[in-house]
Amino acid sequence: MAIMIEIVKHIEYQQWANGKIGEQIKTLPTDVIVKDFGGSFPSIRLTLLHMLQADYRWLQRLNGIPIVDIPSYWEHADMNSMLSTWSNVQEQLVSRVKELVPGGNQNIKFTTAKGDSYELPLADVIAHLVNHATHHRGQLVNMMRMAGVKPESTDYFLFAVAQQK
Repeated sequence: MAIMIEIVKHIEYQQWANGKIGEQIKTLPTDVIVKDFGGSFPSIRLTLLHMLQADYRWLQRLNGIPIVDIPSYWEHADMNSMLSTWSNVQEQLVSRVKELVPGGNQNIKFTTAKGDSYELPLADVIAHLVNHATHHRGQLVNMMRMAGVKPESTDYFLFAVAQQK
């Protein structure tokens, strides 16, 4: 059961860290948000959109929907709407993981956007989710630094210390 407690803690960390970055992104001017910095998702906006889409896909998969379509209107959503939707998806992810934990490390079935089907234990899915978010938060932090903005720290130990208070 210890692993189940840890996955809840890790998905709560993801929500906390994504929330900190999201709050900082709200303060950035539009020209910084849409600026092409290069990379796989070249702007803050496109990186955030990718993170929202990925989290939404995983939320639906955790809800038993293995193949997921992304709402097309997200492509043109303004930043505040996108951040609000992302925050809502984060809250739903935490709630859903907490609902699944009493059932143990059950397998989650899913199909990727490329059409490949897989099945992984819940703990591995959460490890992937958190790792994916950490990777892209790093990209966001790099873009912010390139724009001359000092990013918020989202180190795990800061989350852990905050939980002790």
